[in-house]
Amino acid sequence: MRSFNIGALLRGWVIVVPAVIAALVTGVVLGMALTTNRAEAQAARTFSGGTAMMLNYIKPEATGDFEEVMNKLGAALQASENEERGTQAEGWKIYKASEPGPNNSVLYVWFIDPVVPGADYAVSKILNEAFPTEVQELYESFSNAFAGGQSMVNLDLIADF
Repeated sequence: MRSFNIGALLRGWVIVVPAVIAALVTGVVLGMALTTNRAEAQAARTFSGGTAMMLNYIKPEATGDFEEVMNKLGAALQASENEERGTQAEGWKIYKASEPGPNNSVLYVWFIDPVVPGADYAVSKILNEAFPTEVQELYESFSNAFAGGQSMVNLDLIADF
């Protein structure tokens, strides 16, 4: 008859489990440390509706920076040799709300009508196409301007009066 030594089995697990956990933690820490925060790494931004809005909540003291980047964005869209970018520019409007936003932020609304199906609206990608040497600085100005992030709204027309 065979018998198992539970004590020896548990001692083995006591050594293996912490080693596995340490390896996982080390991997996560190294992965986070080595991950870049470059503008080019921004995820693709596509819209699924026929029309879209993006609500941008901007710090009051950073409206000049945000508007400067939006002007560069418009210039990039207009100057692009990519026909899709020109079509995006035709339907992309930017509005500034008169009323204060949440926590006294300044609300900027991107109103996109019509949406170019499947087109990437990621600001960093568009800026990188036109201003590759300036993109990092522009994207940092853009991202540092936010007080409360963005809210995406995909819209489909249900009535036209």
